[in-house]
Amino acid sequence: MRKTLCFIAILLTYACSVKEDRSACPCELVVRSEEALKTEGSVLVSVVQDNAVVKQGMMSREDFEAGLCRMTVPRKPSTVTVFSGIKDMNALEGRWLDIMFEHECDELYSCMEYAQLAGESYECVVTTHKNFVRLFLTIIGMPSDAAASVRGTVRGYDLKEHTPFRGNFSCPVPAAGLGEESCVRLPRQTDAGLMLDILQPGKPARQIPIGDMISESGYSYDDPDLLDIAITVDLSKSNVAVTVSDWTIEGYKMIEY
Repeated sequence: MRKTLCFIAILLTYACSVKEDRSACPCELVVRSEEALKTEGSVLVSVVQDNAVVKQGMMSREDFEAGLCRMTVPRKPSTVTVFSGIKDMNALEGRWLDIMFEHECDELYSCMEYAQLAGESYECVVTTHKNFVRLFLTIIGMPSDAAASVRGTVRGYDLKEHTPFRGNFSCPVPAAGLGEESCVRLPRQTDAGLMLDILQPGKPARQIPIGDMISESGYSYDDPDLLDIAITVDLSKSNVAVTVSDWTIEGYKMIEY
């Protein structure tokens, strides 16, 4: 009987009290989408606390939509970033989502949400937004031995800040038939630095400042859901027609260069 009483006493000594300070205990975080994701590819979820990524996970679209994104994190105010649609881009050092050189941006939908994380569990419900631009290019008067490439100053996204990060972006424009349209996917831009290079063997590259022209058209990279852009470049006349998806004012704007 004495041994039994001693064992009960030990259990009582280490049992949790309802008055115990639980602020140091972790929080079980569940991240899910309010609606079905809009694109194929993997989903990358990052939890940021005190200006540092403390937890990160990559999963399939199916697992994320099934509510399987669960993380145990410290119990303190956080921001949660979600990037969906990842196929070719790479997460560098857990901090940046990088576009490989001579590749285009993935069809990214993303968001950043604040999460208090004050209790034992927290559900973070997110809505992702279109964070890439389809640039449709029609090049008139393209020499048969020429190739085209788009380059810029944004090469991916900061996973902590949910903002574009600067670096060298370059992507070949897919070859198209006479008067036909090609498409290159771009990340959200921070300036008007986009250039279209026309490359011919043995000749200097012809540089067309399409970033300036997009800016002059009234396009904004500040919209939560980025609109697509169509550009027609006439190499014989040195002008560019810029059309913004769903833009209802005149449909396009002709710009000289």
